[in-house]
Amino acid sequence: MDCNALEKAVIGYFRKPDALGIIALFAAEPVTERWRAQTVLTLPVFLALVVDAQPDAAAALVDAIRGGDPVKVEMVAQALNYSHHTDRRRLMERLVGEHAAGAMDPDGAVFTEFLPTHPVHVDMLWAAFFATGDVAYVDRISGLLAGWMPEAQLQPLLAVAARDEAVAQRAMAGVLAGAAQLSLSVNARDLVEVRAALEAFAGRQDGLGSAMAARILAGL
Repeated sequence: MDCNALEKAVIGYFRKPDALGIIALFAAEPVTERWRAQTVLTLPVFLALVVDAQPDAAAALVDAIRGGDPVKVEMVAQALNYSHHTDRRRLMERLVGEHAAGAMDPDGAVFTEFLPTHPVHVDMLWAAFFATGDVAYVDRISGLLAGWMPEAQLQPLLAVAARDEAVAQRAMAGVLAGAAQLSLSVNARDLVEVRAALEAFAGRQDGLGSAMAARILAGL
């Protein structure tokens, strides 16, 4: 499926940040079957970091979405919950009311310290990178490659993971490594910044993660 205007703008945002422009695209984009579950979960991360970097745009985001599509309202509410905006509670009240504002996480989220436990969390780290251009997020994703294992080794673990917590953790590490490998391959092909981050990671030569990074680069 081809990227729409919003998706293209998100991917290129870190090169030319335009908070009001991305808000206008977000507000105009209809919620259709294109909006995968990943979209609903990852765009709030992106929007939170956009308004953290450009606080004056937060009110525009709330005003553009307030009273509109409930999916978008929920996404902006989550973005405010993740953010560190100094006026986030008042903005949340304006968006969804006082009760929701009172239930916000007190400190927002720090995605550079985020520990993925589900494949969609890899997409969330990519959203953070696209919002900021900070290669620390690419490093977090690259670090997941250390859990890589062949499919023939992973599948038996998945078959018994529900019955054994230790096996479940190993299996999830393998699943996360697969998600990281796929997304790094795609984004390294398209983005020189990701290739440079992968080259630096591979150059560390400190285990399977670095070896997998080198393998990704060799396959481009």
